[in-house]
Amino acid sequence: MQPTICSRCHKNMAVIFITKVENGETKNEGLCLKCARELHIKPVDDVINRMGLSDEDLDSLSSEMMDALGGPESLTDTGDGEEDGDEGKTATFPFLNRLFGGGNGGSSGNLPARQDGPVQEGGSAASSGAQQPPQGAPQRTKRKFLDNYCINLTDRAREGKLDAMIGREEELERVIQILNRRQKNNPCLIGEPGVGKTAIAEGLAQRIALGQVPYKLRDKEVYLLDLTALVAGTQFRGQFESRMKGLIEEIRKTGNIILVIDEVHNIVGAGDAEGSMNAANILKPALSRGEIQVIGATTFTE
Repeated sequence: MQPTICSRCHKNMAVIFITKVENGETKNEGLCLKCARELHIKPVDDVINRMGLSDEDLDSLSSEMMDALGGPESLTDTGDGEEDGDEGKTATFPFLNRLFGGGNGGSSGNLPARQDGPVQEGGSAASSGAQQPPQGAPQRTKRKFLDNYCINLTDRAREGKLDAMIGREEELERVIQILNRRQKNNPCLIGEPGVGKTAIAEGLAQRIALGQVPYKLRDKEVYLLDLTALVAGTQFRGQFESRMKGLIEEIRKTGNIILVIDEVHNIVGAGDAEGSMNAANILKPALSRGEIQVIGATTFTE
């Protein structure tokens, strides 16, 4: 199927297709995600609001789709030679699958079926090998809230993007000792600004990446919470609570996440508004039940 351009804005790729009746005539239209939201098409609007996507997120998704297709010109180019040459092939868009929760083996017609059986020699073997994850990085599924509102320090450590921790080995050993407890295993780092509190969390991520931690922590992943991104764009009542609950639920289901909250005193007022709960009150039940592990960092004055 040839991808089409949005019939409303004529800029982005159409991913939502609707049928409407005007003057007794049936008309088919294709809309991009942003136009579908502006027209308040209920199923799409509900999904976008539930996921907490902003207009900037939709613009970036549309740009990614257009880049994958080669720009707007490729949507209007319907030459016979190209169409005949591409017959039988299916265009796939992994970012749409991630957006709406799709994956391999789904029922969508746009997803290629997984091939079972022995791999043929030649191109098939090469393509299968290209899909294998890197040797040092564990394979994991897409994590919507963690990937959007947190920074994976363990992945950054594996990629060599973190600086070496110097002079905080004793404090790091104490943090590792607390994390290994069965209960009351949420350390809080308190010190003056600039003394290296966040560097201890980065040092922990480096230790985990190198496997230089006790067995209980070897499969853990350290995520640094970006509280600004979590609060940004929450214009309506309940949006912040929905994001926070989704983040906690994702951490609970994953089971191997250590969440680092820098300037932890800021969560007391984060998302606080009339008739709503702040981040601290939402975190309390999960912390008290031991469902999530948190490393906090703050200063004496705060």
